Amino acid sequence: KNPILPTMANNDGKEICKQYAAYLAVEENVVSNMTIGVGSGSTIVYAVNKIAELYSSKKLENITCVPTSFQAEQLILEKKLPLGDLKQNWQLDISIDGADEVDTNLNCIKGGGACHLQEKMVAYCAKRFIVIADY
Repeated sequence: KNPILPTMANNDGKEICKQYAAYLAVEENVVSNMTIGVGSGSTIVYAVNKIAELYSSKKLENITCVPTSFQAEQLILEKKLPLGDLKQNWQLDISIDGADEVDTNLNCIKGGGACHLQEKMVAYCAKRFIVIADY
């Protein structure tokens, strides 16, 4: 019996759940003509992939994506999504961000914290804030 296999299965299952949660967050909350804050973390990659899929198929039009980090900016550019910044887009319709954990009081535990200030600024400027949590 290989003790690594259950871990791999659990990690694969966790990734599938993260992808599903991210896709659902986008499908239920992002529409055309929005300015979207794009957060950080592994789950956000799935959300941006879904936004890019909808944008490239013309199901989502006239959007602007405002990143919270250098990595988020690179992801937005890689997916050929319209890029904006807080200086010119200080009123966001929605911000989507990831969290490692959320407690019963909805307090979020974030990762390394390198872009924590920018994440807070983008969240503050958003009319709606969506968190996709790992746990």
